[in-house]
Amino acid sequence: MSEDQGGVGKQRIDPVTQYFKLVRSTSKNPPKLTRPVPKMPVPSLEKAQKQGYMGYQRGIPTGPDGRKKRRTLTVPSLGSQINREVVNRGWEHDLANGWVMGNWEHLVGERIAAHTQPQRIKDKIVYVSCDNSTWATELRYLQRQILRKISDRLGPDVIVELRIHGPKQRRNYEGRQWVKPQGSQDTYG
Repeated sequence: MSEDQGGVGKQRIDPVTQYFKLVRSTSKNPPKLTRPVPKMPVPSLEKAQKQGYMGYQRGIPTGPDGRKKRRTLTVPSLGSQINREVVNRGWEHDLANGWVMGNWEHLVGERIAAHTQPQRIKDKIVYVSCDNSTWATELRYLQRQILRKISDRLGPDVIVELRIHGPKQRRNYEGRQWVKPQGSQDTYG
């Protein structure tokens, strides 16, 4: 085997370098690349900080591991944008009211929530209806604790009162067969 074929004694030339040599040799005005690149004078760090000059940085800044630094994203989160819009538009109390209606079971507990239901919220007052008068009385006893839970979660003066109503009383003189009594019902007895 000869040295030309094996390449043991011959130095291999990069194809890109070969191409550039070919282009330079055929060009009428080839660039002179033998001159060194001029360097800018960089003052000392203390001097640079006093003058406000930090120097020219070539290339992409890298971290301590040599990798390119991540671009810092200054995009605000969706939650912070929504909170800002809610505050700007004055929707805090409306959203707080919705929270009270949606989380009634967590405020009063499962047992009481099964027999009570908030009907509406108007002028910082929650109107609550109950299955029977016993549950209405129970809820009246717990009213302060419920209002304290609401104020801890949503802030003071969002809900200031609970208006608790028992079931609607049925009239016992209803129906097709009922006839209005005539005269006095007193038996003088």
